[in-house]
Amino acid sequence: MSNKRRRSGKKRNYDIDKKKAWKKLKRKPVIHCKQMNDVWDKKKTVQQNLRDMGLAFDTNKAVKIPRPSPAIISEVPINLIPTEDLKLPKVRESMEVEAALGEKEKRFLVSSEDVIFCTHMMDKYRENYKAMARDSKNQYQLTPKQIRDKIRSFKRSKTQYQQYLDNKNCKEDPVEVMES
Repeated sequence: MSNKRRRSGKKRNYDIDKKKAWKKLKRKPVIHCKQMNDVWDKKKTVQQNLRDMGLAFDTNKAVKIPRPSPAIISEVPINLIPTEDLKLPKVRESMEVEAALGEKEKRFLVSSEDVIFCTHMMDKYRENYKAMARDSKNQYQLTPKQIRDKIRSFKRSKTQYQQYLDNKNCKEDPVEVMES
């Protein structure tokens, strides 16, 4: 009989293709930044590429924060590499310009059924989510928190919510004119 220790060695995992795994490991890293992707050099390491672009590989080395008090953190200067020393200064400059523009505004739309549901509930109950949960139009038996989240997402969809507010204001204006 063979020894139990000998048998408990490494076993072959037939589910993994070793050649494919090795190629995947050696592949160029996925870079979502267009400016960095255009200038990336395969022959250099990640650290060398980032240094040439004027970016920090290790943020702890780039921004040295003294240990004693957390109040100092906001006053710590960031040591940037001078643009004269950079081999590829355009990358950092273009990234700074892109960051100054800010993020693109995301368009958020809600389905037409949800719009009808939310407008009905808001017209009838305003912000009373418990009453909304008991309403007969709540066919999917949503809980008050689920309804609240659905209405919040409706309010985040700026175009649809603005249409709702405009329609609501148009309906309320004739009533005010008749009363006066």
